[in-house]
Amino acid sequence: MAEDIWQNLPYKQEEDKSSVFEGGIPEDLFSYAEFDADKWNLVRDVRTDVNQVLEIARRDKLIGASLDAAAYIYTSDDKIRKVLDELDGDESLISPTVKTNGVDELRTALMISQVYIVDDEETVSSSCDAAYIAKGDESGCTIGVKKAEGHKCGRCWFYDKQVGKHSGRYGEDLCQRCDDAISSWEEQTGNKFTTTEKEEVPVA
Repeated sequence: MAEDIWQNLPYKQEEDKSSVFEGGIPEDLFSYAEFDADKWNLVRDVRTDVNQVLEIARRDKLIGASLDAAAYIYTSDDKIRKVLDELDGDESLISPTVKTNGVDELRTALMISQVYIVDDEETVSSSCDAAYIAKGDESGCTIGVKKAEGHKCGRCWFYDKQVGKHSGRYGEDLCQRCDDAISSWEEQTGNKFTTTEKEEVPVA
């Protein structure tokens, strides 16, 4: 299938009879840092543990989708803490990001709206209901889950305390990151983003 797509690319020269399998790897991809397997295996373990607590919260209808949640994570392991701190993003969804590259961060790796790396188990227990706190089998982290704070962004669906507090050019339900993304899209394409009025559903 990949070969069929390659042979029918609209911008290929007609005399170009090369195969997709002869295309090689673009040189700029070699500039990326080598994949750190240990680091991301650790993140995967944390995600597994977080997901187990999320399932309990979902069962009890505290949350629906995982993006409805915030997680509090504590570890006494310095190695794990270092990795978590490296991937700890900005408190709000902002663009450009300050603490990370905006992609490799815990909220996207765990697919939850807010992540708090805390310094002790007491902070976890004071922030989350005991029913939604557990010691992770994979990572050994103490993990608590609660309902995310703020409002849901109408574009990315992440919850953020700053939703609706920006330009308002594209509606009142966007985080700053999405507001900026739409603005950039308009500049690059010359197109104009339009919003549709929400229809009020009559109460039965």
